[in-house]
Parts: sequence; structure tokens; C-alpha cells
Amino acid sequence: MDVKKLTQCALLAALTFVVTRFIQVPIPLGYFNIGNCIILLGCVLIPSPYGVIAGSLGSALADLTSFPVYTLPTLVIKALMPIVFYFFLKKGKEHKYAWGLTGEIVSTLIPLVGYTLVGGFLYGGLVAGLAQVPGLLLEYAANAVIFAVFLKPILAASKAINREYANE
Repeated sequence: MDVKKLTQCALLAALTFVVTRFIQVPIPLGYFNIGNCIILLGCVLIPSPYGVIAGSLGSALADLTSFPVYTLPTLVIKALMPIVFYFFLKKGKEHKYAWGLTGEIVSTLIPLVGYTLVGGFLYGGLVAGLAQVPGLLLEYAANAVIFAVFLKPILAASKAINREYANE
């Protein structure tokens, strides 16, 4: 076990928790937050499975302390998100920018679909789950833009991105 990666994982899980839990804007059936950009950040800073654990655990703990009914679904949904992102990062050996951008978009669609289905299940039907789609679309678009336009270029310039997993 790599102590450095485990420490980075714990720090990213804590950062995901803090950003998700304490920077919230209510939307139907949940809240808007910028935790997904921290999950993507973890994916370019540390390798899988550490990034998967950091994102899913940090997000699930935020839900446990604010919207507990979503804790288990969040654990699964926020684990799938970085798994898909890592898949695209590994796939993109030739055209890393295109694959990385595709990975950002596809991985942020996973929670959109997941939370819509979970909301439908918890609140009595797909129509109820669809009530949160506009807020979630805005949230995930904002997270993708914050990550792509602000965080990733800063990390690339500082050489902080783990080259093995980055799409630079």
C-alpha cells in the first residue's frame, strides 16, 4: 500500500466532503454543489482506485450529513463517475485532449442519470425524478466548466497533474 497515495486519497475525500457539504444551493430533490470538479481533480492527481475512493467516499459522507437518503446511491454513482473518467483518460493515448474532454462530459452525465432514476424511485415515479434534471444539468455543466477552464489549466501549468493519468 502506498502511503503517499493513501494520504492524497484521504485529503481529496475530505476536500470533496467539505466542498459538497458546505457549498450548497438547494434544487428540487437535492442541492447544487461543485463537488464533481473535485472528483475530476482527484482523477488527474491520483491514480485509480484512489480517485474512485476519494470521490465516492467524500460525496457519500456529505450526503450522510445533509441528505442521508441519498448516501448509498451517491456512494455508487460517485464511484462510477471517476471509473468512467479514468477509462477515457486511459483510452486517449493518441488524442488525449479529445478523449479527456469526452471523459469529462460522459462522466458528469452519470450522476445526472443516476440521480434522476434514484429521485424517481424515492419520490414515486420518473416524473418526480425528472424534476431535478434542470438543476442537475446546470450543476454538472458548471462543474465541467470550472474543472476544464480553471482547475486543469492551473494544474497543468504547475506540473501537478499525474502524467500517467492526465490528458495533457
